[in-house]
Amino acid sequence: MCSILIFPGIVGAQQKTITGNVIDATTKSPLLGVTLKLSNTKNVTVSTDKRGGFVLDDVAIGQSITFSFVGYSSQTIKIDSRASYTIALVAVSNLMEETVVVGYGRQKKRNLTGSIVSVGASEIAKTTLQDPISILQGRAAGVQVTSNSGAPGGEMSIRVRGSSSLNSGNNPLFVVDGIPLESNSISSLNGTENSGLNPMTDINPNDIASIEILKDAASTAIYGARAANGVVMITTKRGAEGRPEVILNATAGVSALTRKLSVLNARQYREAVLDSYRGMANPEEPFYTVIDSLNPMNNGDVDWQDELMRSAKQYKLDLSVRGGNQGTKYAWSSSYLDQDGVILNSNYKRFTSRLNVDFTISDRIRIGQSISYTNAVNNRTNAAGSGNLSIIRSLLIRPPIMSMYLPNGSLNGYMIGQRNPVGMALFATNLNKSNRIVGSQYLEIDLYKDLKFRSNVNLDYISMKEDEFMPSILDYREGYNKGAVRSSGNLTWGNESYFTYTKNVANEHNIGAVLGMSFQKWRYDRTGLDGEYFPSDDIRTLNGASVISNQGVNIASEHAMLSYFGRVTYDYQGKYLLEFNLRTDGSSRFGRNRRFGFFPSASAGWRFVEEKGIKNLGWLSDGKLRFSLGSTGNEAIGDYAARGEFTLGTNYLDFSGAAPTVMPNPSLTWETTRQYNLGLELGFLKNRILFSTDAYLKKTKDLLYNVPMPGTTGFEFITQNIGSIENRGLEFSLQTRNLEGAFSWNTNINVSLNRNKVTSLPKNLLTGGHIQNGAFHILQEGLPIGVFYGWRFLGVYARDEDNTSGVTNGANGPVFEGGDPIWKDLNNDNIIDQNDREIIGYAEPKYFGGISNDFSYKNFHLNVFFQYSVGNQIYSELNHQRNSIVRYNNLSTDALNRWREQGDQTDFPRLIRDDPKQSDSRVQSRWVEDGSYLKLKNINLRYSFDPTWSKRIGLRKLDAFVTATNLITWTKYTGFDPDVNSYSGLRVGLDEGSYPQSRTFMFGLILGL
Repeated sequence: MCSILIFPGIVGAQQKTITGNVIDATTKSPLLGVTLKLSNTKNVTVSTDKRGGFVLDDVAIGQSITFSFVGYSSQTIKIDSRASYTIALVAVSNLMEETVVVGYGRQKKRNLTGSIVSVGASEIAKTTLQDPISILQGRAAGVQVTSNSGAPGGEMSIRVRGSSSLNSGNNPLFVVDGIPLESNSISSLNGTENSGLNPMTDINPNDIASIEILKDAASTAIYGARAANGVVMITTKRGAEGRPEVILNATAGVSALTRKLSVLNARQYREAVLDSYRGMANPEEPFYTVIDSLNPMNNGDVDWQDELMRSAKQYKLDLSVRGGNQGTKYAWSSSYLDQDGVILNSNYKRFTSRLNVDFTISDRIRIGQSISYTNAVNNRTNAAGSGNLSIIRSLLIRPPIMSMYLPNGSLNGYMIGQRNPVGMALFATNLNKSNRIVGSQYLEIDLYKDLKFRSNVNLDYISMKEDEFMPSILDYREGYNKGAVRSSGNLTWGNESYFTYTKNVANEHNIGAVLGMSFQKWRYDRTGLDGEYFPSDDIRTLNGASVISNQGVNIASEHAMLSYFGRVTYDYQGKYLLEFNLRTDGSSRFGRNRRFGFFPSASAGWRFVEEKGIKNLGWLSDGKLRFSLGSTGNEAIGDYAARGEFTLGTNYLDFSGAAPTVMPNPSLTWETTRQYNLGLELGFLKNRILFSTDAYLKKTKDLLYNVPMPGTTGFEFITQNIGSIENRGLEFSLQTRNLEGAFSWNTNINVSLNRNKVTSLPKNLLTGGHIQNGAFHILQEGLPIGVFYGWRFLGVYARDEDNTSGVTNGANGPVFEGGDPIWKDLNNDNIIDQNDREIIGYAEPKYFGGISNDFSYKNFHLNVFFQYSVGNQIYSELNHQRNSIVRYNNLSTDALNRWREQGDQTDFPRLIRDDPKQSDSRVQSRWVEDGSYLKLKNINLRYSFDPTWSKRIGLRKLDAFVTATNLITWTKYTGFDPDVNSYSGLRVGLDEGSYPQSRTFMFGLILGL
């Protein structure tokens, strides 16, 4: 246990006023904001000043003072005859005594019966990442975070204990200061990209006090219908009693591409194109620009990666003020971020401001509010996807021979099906502007000694304006250009009111209860139009377009939810712990027959370390066994799926019309996830070693799925409850304090294993025993989500005669010859067709996690953080695109080892333009790669200047730091980065060419006034 060391001052006569100062027992530095509570008084508290000093008037010998400070144990001393005290607080060493945020309250870690992982402000401060989702990557057991885009403000995928849904979303519920937030992208002009923007970048990480991830049903059931995928609780910093604390945090840095990918130069490219024509059954002459190296349009040798990628700068300035007194506590902050992306002309600017205020009106009444505002401007690039509007695809496959500029000095924007990626970055418009206000107000009343009432009113409003324009200089059609505009608004508002009861009986029985109700409503509006044929590329507003189209994008949608919830907790002597939760939710999204869902949970804990036979074991400091079971739900479907939907614009002559698309389903109801969790927590050697492990089983039934309908019904599909999914896994966390003293060393390790499986699907939806989920994936009973399905590539025929069985492409197709791929013939019928497809890879990792080491010596602090994923595979459609000669694509340098003549031993097939055997177009195992990696994800070196020196220049605190992110990646994957996922849904592990990750170096100063 931590303690307070008392150093007596000069003993004099009895005094009515006492003074003193509070310091850190290890560093001897003063502690600002320590709260002092005097016994036998009502709400008489003071806080230490910036020198750690305090003054107490009108005190009597025998009264007690309680000293409280975050990160230090609260302790009480009695006043004696001394007039002056020097008090040294020792930092908390028993992590079990810390509290964490849970649904509608806080609990001590020692009393938790659910599975919760916490990431505190001290961990967040070690990074310079700009959104809370990125911070969680590798730092929380059971939480898998993958990058959909490396662009500033780009979307991230987050999964808590695996994917549990087919159609209804797998993101967790985000709750910030009790406010459920919109965490899905509302951007609609995403070009060829399959992911949008990350709404959680609207939260400044420097405002965050802690992030708790609620994982099992015991901790999530209190949020019921939206908690099947876990709950992420974000708590922002609030004020405290004491003199104002002013913190200025200034950072600046630079980012660069982590690796380049190999491509052919001009000479090598021309040879490859000529080879592809020679390989045709009836050889043709190549398009003249390919071989005419004297043509000024075609005499380049351009490395498009060098032309398009840059060193990208970023700056950030944070200013915060925290303080307060007995009646008012406040925390204000503002932040400005200016972040360039590594692709030309991509940039993200964000301004945030937050004000949290708490007022103590009387001994029994407290009110407060939180409000934050974010203004963001994201100058995007159309980086991802597989079309010729994708910058990443274009910079790898645009032939190097194509000159950057034409002889007249204008941009060489389009040639033989290839757009200029530099031109797309510089001259196309993909601009996103957004404003967001998140606010809440609360009233809290102490009705009786042990009974409180609290009511919150909250809102979350996002407005977004998007502009898109593609100039004629980048198109093959003379004078053709196009543009689009979208204006969206997303409003969420609600009220939560609940009673909280706590009671201690005979110092042995602790009883707690929460009972409440909530109401929440959502509305989404979008308006916009598309335009074509503008009179000039310099006129980009829609009033200049001669053709206006796509009125169907103008929509409005809303839904609401009414909920009742409750929780009861009990513990006996801190040894035997029980908790029960129940929530019932009614959603307008579901059919009138089954609109309400019920989500209960129960959990128990046994702190066996408190038993007589175990309590006195010196080596065992803590031990707890816990078990939970319960149900949660998922309602993430369209607002009107149960009632039926129509599409507009099916006009007849001059009369407007509408046609049905979704069949009504009054019996549509929730996806329900039932989860079982068994956990063990151990502490050794006065908690210098903390170990925890969880085993869980999640079963999700009544999956919400859009079932296709026969065209004769007049409907496209009906949303139904079908099928089931199972996730089971293990999680391990280890925290050790390896060395203590002048040189200290702490280690945190977490490992997560999740096994996902589709356990049932309706037979009428299956084709060949599975559901095709896009071009690369299937869903099949008994298999996990993220299964790649295609042909097995076994190598390349060295000679014609090596095809001894005369295997053909299709029943009546040509025979495979020397230089052609060898495909696995599953049924041994010597025919390669659809029946020879099989499972060729799995996207889900075998295990993943992170390793963090903290070192301190005097005023130096070093954090080294590794993040890893093992056993996952990636389908690299990007590598397929850059190894396909079709449409005159450039190739990777792997093509230098291609088959050229009879007898060549290689695994790169011959190049054939318009190959009749479809070797290039197949989904195949050739593009499935090992996606395992180990990243040196973050290094943070900080120096804290001595407080006595800082005071000389008028500062309470001065820290300097340098941070490196994505410093080194060890992987066999041959793409830009193995931390990639081109889709945000179930098509996981696919790399179609996302905006690449970058290596970043940041330098900063933290000044405290």
